[in-house]
Amino acid sequence: MPSLPESLRSAARRGRWTPERTARLAADLPKVETHLHLDGALSPETVFRLAQTTPQSPLRGLSVSEIRRKVVVDQPRATLSAVLDAFHAFYPLLRSAPAVELSAYELARDCARQNILYAEVRFAPSLQQTADFPMKAVLDAALRGLERGRADFGVGSGVIVCLLRPFAVVDRSANAAMAALAVDYAGRGVVGLDVADAGPGDQALSEYGDWLRRGRAAGLGLTAHAGESPRGGEIEDALEIGVDRIGHGIMLRERPDLLKEVIRRGVVVEVNPTSNIRTGSVASYREHPARAWKDAGLKIALSTDDPGVFGIDLAHEYEALSRDAGFTAEELLETAWDGLWSLFLPEAGRRELAARFERDAAAALD
Repeated sequence: MPSLPESLRSAARRGRWTPERTARLAADLPKVETHLHLDGALSPETVFRLAQTTPQSPLRGLSVSEIRRKVVVDQPRATLSAVLDAFHAFYPLLRSAPAVELSAYELARDCARQNILYAEVRFAPSLQQTADFPMKAVLDAALRGLERGRADFGVGSGVIVCLLRPFAVVDRSANAAMAALAVDYAGRGVVGLDVADAGPGDQALSEYGDWLRRGRAAGLGLTAHAGESPRGGEIEDALEIGVDRIGHGIMLRERPDLLKEVIRRGVVVEVNPTSNIRTGSVASYREHPARAWKDAGLKIALSTDDPGVFGIDLAHEYEALSRDAGFTAEELLETAWDGLWSLFLPEAGRRELAARFERDAAAALD
């Protein structure tokens, strides 16, 4: 992975970084999203619009502020499962092509407002399919929305298809179908495969290894939610499978041996501080392991996870690292740069984005 250009490094070191100026840098800095769930990105305003076109929805007739109280998790909850409850309120709204396309389009619009150059958008088509809306149609609708967003807002994007744990929630056949769909769309909008949690359960990550390796053989990047909770063996399984990135990885703070191995292999960790606090994995921004990881030499890619559900944006996460984890302006730039180079894009695509990043970051540092 290339190092941050020296011209940007020097400019960041020369600056006098007051909290106000750092907040402006967090907003103006060119950024990428590596860990962004399509469903979790729905704003209350988007949920409101979708509810108006869904007669049977209990959200129809509610105001935006009333919807916000139902779908935004703005305080920590005890577990990941408790946070997933917020999704149940709006998920029925996503089971049609117009709804999925609108969600993807408005996600691209929101990314443009945050100076996000490129977003890898992940979701599980099996959760949105119905008898009249099969998985392929779900994926096609999302890709249409992202393509419209690229044309209108200039935000590049790729899709990461999420396989889901445990099989008690999403069975083997559905996961096999999603993996096959991702492979079929490799090079046609799908850039990666992930394994995420859809509910409580202890399905081993290793049971998804064959599907992930088939994705690798088709040219897809690999990531996995691992180490977000104390379940044992997840990070080891992820490394055995050969992932490029790890989502969350909080339990690395308990395993210095594994942290060294992740660093040695060049695996990037997708860091989502607010998500980790709201799901109870971390007590506060100050206690998040991102600072220790950075000091140890781990490459991190800062993302939001579920910005709509958590009521945040990516600038918020950069500010939190600066304010509470002591990240300097130079380290914020490095984090954005490392995220860009961890994208599941061909080398030429990353180099093109890197050129845009250098130009836009120089302007943000003025």
